[in-house]
Amino acid sequence: MWLLSEEQRKKLSESGVRSPHVNETCIGCSACVAICPDVYDLDDNGLSVVKELSNYENLSVDDSIQACPVNAISWKN
Repeated sequence: MWLLSEEQRKKLSESGVRSPHVNETCIGCSACVAICPDVYDLDDNGLSVVKELSNYENLSVDDSIQACPVNAISWKN
């Protein structure tokens, strides 16, 4: 799930910047938010969403991916 618009995702993809993606299997455990609050937030349904940033490198995203109990987070180009 994203806070990014379709246009923003397209620009990120075209720029070659990797960004995290949360898929529909998210259960809202908030482990990713606890590990990496600069990157993730919880939406109105209590599920994780990715915040809009220009760069996601060096922000503990790999740690949040590993901590997700349902493997809902991955890197996208």
